[in-house]
Parts: sequence; structure tokens; C-alpha cells
Amino acid sequence: MQVNVFVVGDNEGYLVAPRGGTLPLDEITALGELHFGWSLDSDNAVPRLDWRSIAADIDARGYSIVAQEDVVGLLGRPQQELRACYPEFYLRRAA
Repeated sequence: MQVNVFVVGDNEGYLVAPRGGTLPLDEITALGELHFGWSLDSDNAVPRLDWRSIAADIDARGYSIVAQEDVVGLLGRPQQELRACYPEFYLRRAA
């Protein structure tokens, strides 16, 4: 799932919403100040959050709120843990 992560207030929490979706303005204004943080593919997130619950919240309300102490689960995995082709690795071996 492709999501956008918004920072609520002064790092009080995080709002997770589907990328390209619209947020319910009346509910969002009740949260206060909201700033765009980053985009994330949930498949590449650190596996520390219950993404099923987040997806259920998004289906029900259009967004989900994650507590400030759970921000680690909203970050991407370190590059060395991703399954990808890194050309610099293969260039060193070919030389």
C-alpha cells in the first residue's frame, strides 16, 4: 500500500493516508497543524506496526493515526535489507 505520512502538530503523532487520496477536512482540522512528512510503501516498512489495523482504519475513515512513539514502524527499511539490484555491488565484483 502506498501511503503518505503527515506529522501532527509538533511531532505529537502521525497521520497515515493513502497516497493520492483526499482527507476528510472536518476531521483533519480537529487534529490541528498538519505537515507532510514522507511517502512510504508499506511493503518496505520496518515490520513493527500492525499494517492490517492501519489499513482497516484507512478503509473506515480515510486515514489512520499512529502514536509518536511508534514512528520507527513508519520508516523504510535500511537499504541493505531491501531486495534490489545495487549496481555498485556488481561493478566491484566484475572489476
